[in-house]
Amino acid sequence: MSVYRRAIVEAAERVFAQKGADGSRMQEIAAEAGISLGTLYGVIDGKKSLFFEIHKIRMRELLDCIRDARDAHQGTLESHLAVLRQGARYFLERPDFLRMCCRDGYGWASGFAPSIQGSDFWTEGTSIPRELFVRGVAEGIYVDEDLDLLVRKMLALKQVELMHWVETGMNTNHETVLDRLEKQFIRAFCKPRR
Repeated sequence: MSVYRRAIVEAAERVFAQKGADGSRMQEIAAEAGISLGTLYGVIDGKKSLFFEIHKIRMRELLDCIRDARDAHQGTLESHLAVLRQGARYFLERPDFLRMCCRDGYGWASGFAPSIQGSDFWTEGTSIPRELFVRGVAEGIYVDEDLDLLVRKMLALKQVELMHWVETGMNTNHETVLDRLEKQFIRAFCKPRR
């Protein structure tokens, strides 16, 4: 990625986080990037393609992050909790991207924003927790429910926790947020121990 393109993508993420994609203007993104509007349009086709590019870059990074988390553990529950924590940590460490996603106004449990529908990110991203739910149900760890519903509930749980963090000023320590999310996951999906 060129230096200009990287500067533009990073600037757009900050502007979209503050104003939303619809409420942002290309002039604001150019100013935030410290370049002229002509240079911006020489590198990027428009706001919609810029929005898509940010999501594409971030979703690739997120998928790598959760794959690594899954592969670092042997046990199903350990792997799943690592995927949950690392996926949430990814957003906590990128508050502009998280705020941008919160502003989009779509539910993570129902897929990605219409502007990036049709990409493989949804399928690939949900296949990891789905595979872990399959294993966990077979091992008697998780409640035996519809697998797609379990994945959607997990994504909704994560979105609600992260949106709460944003709405309350993003001051809560990351580990506190992640611990709370992990406890909620265990209560929601794990069978009670007898």
